[in-house]
Amino acid sequence: MFGQAINFGTLQAAIAIADFLVVAGGGHGGSGYYGGGGGAGGLRTSYGSTSGGGSSNEPSITLTNGTTYTFLIGAGGTAQAINHAGANGSESSIIAPGLTTITAIGGGGGGGGGAQGTTIKTQRKGRDGGSGGGTAQNDALPNATGGAGTSNQGYDGGTANAAGAGGGGASAVGADNSGGSGNQAAGGDGLAVAITGSSLSYAGGGGNGTYTIAGGPGGAGGGGTGGRRFSTNAQAGTANTGGGGGGGGDNVDLGGNGGSGVIIFRLPTSAYTSGLTLGSPTVTTDGSDSILKYTGSGVFVHNYAPEMASGEMAYLVVAGGGGGGLNFSGGGGAGGLRTSWGNISGGGSSPESKITLSAGTYSITVGAGGGANANGSNSSITGNANITSIGGGKGAGYNQTPGTGGSGGAPGVGLGNPNSGAAGTAGQGTDGGDWLASEAGAGGGGGSYKAGETGADQGLGGKGGDGVLSAIRGVAEYYAGGGGGASSRVNSNSNQPGGQGGLGGGGLGAQDTGGTNSTNTAGASSTGGGGGGGSRYSGAGKAGGSGVVILRMRTSDYSGTVTGSPSVSTYGQETIIRFTGSGTYVHS
Repeated sequence: MFGQAINFGTLQAAIAIADFLVVAGGGHGGSGYYGGGGGAGGLRTSYGSTSGGGSSNEPSITLTNGTTYTFLIGAGGTAQAINHAGANGSESSIIAPGLTTITAIGGGGGGGGGAQGTTIKTQRKGRDGGSGGGTAQNDALPNATGGAGTSNQGYDGGTANAAGAGGGGASAVGADNSGGSGNQAAGGDGLAVAITGSSLSYAGGGGNGTYTIAGGPGGAGGGGTGGRRFSTNAQAGTANTGGGGGGGGDNVDLGGNGGSGVIIFRLPTSAYTSGLTLGSPTVTTDGSDSILKYTGSGVFVHNYAPEMASGEMAYLVVAGGGGGGLNFSGGGGAGGLRTSWGNISGGGSSPESKITLSAGTYSITVGAGGGANANGSNSSITGNANITSIGGGKGAGYNQTPGTGGSGGAPGVGLGNPNSGAAGTAGQGTDGGDWLASEAGAGGGGGSYKAGETGADQGLGGKGGDGVLSAIRGVAEYYAGGGGGASSRVNSNSNQPGGQGGLGGGGLGAQDTGGTNSTNTAGASSTGGGGGGGSRYSGAGKAGGSGVVILRMRTSDYSGTVTGSPSVSTYGQETIIRFTGSGTYVHS
C-alpha cells in the first residue's frame, strides 16, 4: 500500500539514533455462534532483543537532518455481517525519504461462526494478517487451519473443529480448539517491550466465542475476551495495543472490534528538542531519551528547516467526489486531484510545478460532492493562477452507464455482457472498477492513486480505489478515495459485504442481505471521496465528499489577507491555508 514516496527534504549527515515500536490495528473477532478470535496487529521493533513472530529485533533508525518521519496509525478491524469473518485491522507505518518504509500489517479477522449451511465456507476460516485470525466453528470445514501470521510480525491463528479458536499474537499462536463449543481457546500472547521505560505487552490475540462457559481469554497485550452464548458479548481489543477482538458467542454477537495500533519513537532528548513534532504524541522521558507515543497519525522533523523556497506557493486541489449510483450500483469516482507537493500527483503522475507568487488575488472554488447518481463539481484556483481539478464520475445503477470524471465511476450489476468502469482524467485520477459476471458485485469507484476494484464472485462489492497520500499540511493524509460498490446476493448463502471505500474518504458500498441492508455511506467531507453504491433495497447511492484546496508558503511571504473563512495554521516557518469552501487569498 505504501508504494507512494513523499518528498520531505534533503538528506544530510546523521546525528542521532532512534528506536521504534510499530504495532498495527488488531483484527475483528468473527461474528455469530462460536466465532474465532481476531488476530493481533503485526508488531515490529528495534528495542530489546526480540521482535514480533519470534524474530530478532530490527536495526535502529539513523536520523538525518531536515528529514520528516511520518507516522501512520492503523485502526482496528470492525464488524462485518453476522456469521461473517471479521475485518482485518489496518496497517501502521513509519515513512521517510531514504528509509525503507517500516510497515506492520493489520491483524487478521477471526472466522465467522453459525449453524451448518448458514454461511459460505470461506467465511469460517480466520483471515491472514500481521497475526492470523482464529478459525470458527467448523462443521463445514473440519480441522481447518487458522489465518496465517506475517513473518517477523506475528503468529498464526488457531485451528478449529467444532468451535472457534484463538487469534494469533505477536509472541504465540492462538490456541487450537479440537473439542466443542464448551471449550475455551485463548488468544496468543503479545510481546512485552520496554521502549517506554516500563515493560508493557502489545499485540495479543482475541479469544474464541463459547457456549456453556466464559469466552476464551484474550492474549496478554490487549486481546479481547470472546463472547458466551446468550450471556456476554465479545469484548474489543484494547485501544493502542493492536489487540485482536474476541469471537462472537451467538447469532446476534458481531464479535469484538480490534484494538487500534500505536507507534512509539525513542530518541535522544537533545535530538527531540531540536526537531519539530506534530500530531500531539504523548512525550515522556527515560534517562537521557525522550519517548514519543503516537496514538494517532503525526510527524517528527529532525533538525527542522523550512521546505518552501521564498516566493513560491505549493498547492493541493481536490474536486468533489461522484455520488454512488441507484439500485445494485457501483461506487462513485473520487474527485480529481492536482498537487505540486511531494512526489506524486493524481493518477500516479509527477507533481506539478509550484506557483510563483505575484501580487493580486488567487480565487478559490471548492467543489461539492455529487448527490446520488450525479458527478461531483470542479475545484479550482483562478486569477493569478489557473488550476482546475475535475469532479468525480457518478456510480451507475442496474444496467446503467457510469460517469467519467476526475476519477471514473463504476458500473452496477447488470444483465448480459460485462460492463467497464468509466475513465478518469489523466494527471488527476484513475478508472472505475468493472462488473464482469452475473454472480459478481458492483465495481468500486476509481481513486486518485489506484483504480477501483472489480466486483468479485459470490456477490462481493468491489473496493474503491485508494487516494493519494499527501503531507502538505505537515501530517500525512489520504485524499480522493473511490466509493465502494454494492454487493449482490446471488444465493441464500452469500450475504457478502459491500465494497470498502478507498483510502481518502471513499464511502462504503451497501450490503444486500436479501431483505435488509447494511447502510452505505457518503464520501467524507473535504476529501473528494466517492460515495458508496446503493443496493436493491436501500436503493439510493450516497453522495460524494466535498473537495478541498490547500495552499502552503513561507510565513514571511504570507500576506494575512483571506476571505471565505479558511483555516490558517503554521508548520515551523511556513503557513498553511486550508479552504473547505470557496474564498480568496490576496497576495501583496
